[in-house]
Amino acid sequence: MKDLLEKFMARFFSNEESIFFGLLLLFCSVFILLFGNILLPVFLSIVIAFLLNGLLRSFESLKISPTISLSLTLIIFFGFYLSIFITLPSLGSQINSLLQNLPTIIVAFQDTLGELALTYGDIFSEEDINSLFLNFSDQVNNLLSQALGQLAGTISFMFSAVLYAILIPIMVFFFLKDKTVLLPMLTGFLPKKRGFMNSVFSEMNDQLYNYVTGKVIEMSIVALCSYILFALFGLPYAVLIAILVGLSVIIPFFGAILVTIPVAFLGLYEWGLNSQFLWFMSSYLLIQVLDGNVLVPFLFSTRNNLHPAVIIIAILFFGGIWGFWGLFFAIPLATFIKAIANSWPEPKKINSSMND
Repeated sequence: MKDLLEKFMARFFSNEESIFFGLLLLFCSVFILLFGNILLPVFLSIVIAFLLNGLLRSFESLKISPTISLSLTLIIFFGFYLSIFITLPSLGSQINSLLQNLPTIIVAFQDTLGELALTYGDIFSEEDINSLFLNFSDQVNNLLSQALGQLAGTISFMFSAVLYAILIPIMVFFFLKDKTVLLPMLTGFLPKKRGFMNSVFSEMNDQLYNYVTGKVIEMSIVALCSYILFALFGLPYAVLIAILVGLSVIIPFFGAILVTIPVAFLGLYEWGLNSQFLWFMSSYLLIQVLDGNVLVPFLFSTRNNLHPAVIIIAILFFGGIWGFWGLFFAIPLATFIKAIANSWPEPKKINSSMND
């Protein structure tokens, strides 16, 4: 056991930098697990500032002065931020209307399956469908009433929402404006010789920026195309469902499957099982196919080269730990781990650098 431990330390922790980096990763992991929920506005602000810094550098690459580049970046951010609050009342009314009509939608779906049972009685009976949906409807109504009751009676929820709305833009402004002051404060305690860490962080700097910006572009295109389709067919709650379809691209593989369920429910509620519903679902599935086979390869062909099994494991693991944000950052975090594994100093390199 002692020899095994010595070989492990000699393989992975043979120099000061690798030991320090391992301890740093351990500290950051424990810190996020313990205080991640409390400091979520800070983490969100850092991510937003990081993305805006890429936009800022793009402006500066066009020979625009730093002051004007910063001003343009902040104008774009605050314009987008205000647009979210402008659309919230409309989204809120659609959510409220959808929740009120949800039992009716479920009943309509039940009636559609009942018609199928009459045609294909050898596969499933109408009694089985009625029993299944009666239980399902009761569960949905109970969950909705509990969620709405907790939401209405929770003052801390409103306080957190107001706190996020105020703190995030303020912190983003200072993180972006004073990055030259803040970054040395964060890196001052790191070792002076940190070639390995610089290699990992440099790779992840490009990977994370490319991935998140690519996902934002993908979400916007999918949501816009979905809204156009839903509006043309007259699907109810088109804006809300289109946003859900756009957000579903955050979760590879599973997102498209999950979001198809409410789309199909609403389609059956609106038209029933007829030719218009079949045309609608065919058009919707075409968007999903084009997203997975055209848009995603175009946006991510040179980014995040991960095996599908690794992606699924990352989604399950990080999503289970951090929920929505774990799902969003599952692939960047998996890429980060892969970059560490690929860049970790080998014993020969360590020994040669020690001899030098």
